[in-house]
Amino acid sequence: MNGDEDLALVADPEILREAYLAPEIVGRDEQIRELSQALRSADCRYRPMHCWLYGSPGTGKTATARWMLRKLRKEHGARGLYVNCWKYPTYFSVLDRIVRELRVLGAERLTVSFKLERLQRHLNTDALILVLDEIDQPSPKERNSILYNLGQIGNVGLVCICNSQHVYFGLEERVKSRLNPVRLRFPDYSQAEIVTILHRRADLALVSGCWSEQILTTIARLAQGDARVAIKTLRNAANLARADRSERIQPKHVMAGWHAAKDIDMTFLLRSVTDHHRLLHELIAKKPGILSGDLWRLYLNTCQSKKIKPIAVRTYSEYCNKLAALGLVEARRAAIPGKVREFRPVSSPPTCSSVSPRAIQGPNPVANF
Repeated sequence: MNGDEDLALVADPEILREAYLAPEIVGRDEQIRELSQALRSADCRYRPMHCWLYGSPGTGKTATARWMLRKLRKEHGARGLYVNCWKYPTYFSVLDRIVRELRVLGAERLTVSFKLERLQRHLNTDALILVLDEIDQPSPKERNSILYNLGQIGNVGLVCICNSQHVYFGLEERVKSRLNPVRLRFPDYSQAEIVTILHRRADLALVSGCWSEQILTTIARLAQGDARVAIKTLRNAANLARADRSERIQPKHVMAGWHAAKDIDMTFLLRSVTDHHRLLHELIAKKPGILSGDLWRLYLNTCQSKKIKPIAVRTYSEYCNKLAALGLVEARRAAIPGKVREFRPVSSPPTCSSVSPRAIQGPNPVANF
């Protein structure tokens, strides 16, 4: 072989990106069936039911929702829209994104009431399925505003995606009453399901003969039910094999690729949360096994020393739940009377010093997944 291009093992990098939407969703037949039943009224222009999709990262929530939008649009002409609330974390930004995406005429004024009125007039009798991904990212105040106001539009069905149910239970009572969503849990993938997902991606994305069933099984075992980490690991391993001038992905490439995937995943998650989330994570990391009450007092003392305004105790509980749901900390019932929890950090795998970041990136940076 001559030249780096001849050594490339990834024939189609788009297949290994997180944004890629597969023709079929693996291992989510039950969730697809229930989601289809909840949204099928959009076929006839009636209001779809609201839905709340929850589960750990990498369990197919976003992929399933986007796949369902595509299916309903293709087969029945149903209207649907996807909004990521990490990018649009306020009621105004979400509403502005909707009217721009739907090309609502005359909605340029910078007031939410005017935009909402124009949106309602634009939809008229048409149903709209609105997917709100990462609905836990907006502040509690903004989250309640988003769901309450959009939920009052008579022919809009909201599909909210979140890592846990705790955020739903923390909504204002008037918002929960208005939504009353169908709640769908997405469990972790089994190892066999991860292997199937990887097999389909490898068949389409990688050069024939550069991977084996054993390599995919190893990646699935390391991913521990997280399809996102599994796909990133496969991508990393292929680029590392290329940098190593190897014609096949080897176990050492898989291990190094997995370390990189986990490091990048944890870094991304920590960047996606607030400063208070990161402070709580830092305190837990410094005192593994700390009890919930002790963590709260340590947090207050730290805020006082840093001259930071602390969050409310109810918000503190929600933030701890989110750290656990994201897989950044472990939360378990403490072995003492009462509703006391014990927190421990989830360690990121040690970085392989022998692995070059440039080698991991290859022609398409891993960070762009």
